[in-house]
Amino acid sequence: MQFKSQNEETVIDYYEVHNAKRETIKNARLRIVTFLGKTISRNPINVFDMAEEIDVLLEKNYAVTINTKRPSQYLLGVTAQKVAQSRTSFY
Repeated sequence: MQFKSQNEETVIDYYEVHNAKRETIKNARLRIVTFLGKTISRNPINVFDMAEEIDVLLEKNYAVTINTKRPSQYLLGVTAQKVAQSRTSFY
């Protein structure tokens, strides 16, 4: 999933992640932020935190520019599991 700011300077991408065994980590995503075409952050995020962040992006008039399933990205299994288990529901 991809979001762009109104001026199209900032792009935020969310990717599914998988471990070394190519098992999808269901509660974690990789969040990549680019500004003027340069990556400024690349961090794992819990899906519940991502959902809340998407609400904020939409309030700030970010546009959904890609809403299709994209290839999952490798994320170290231990890191992915920690992120996935950091939060298990909405508050």
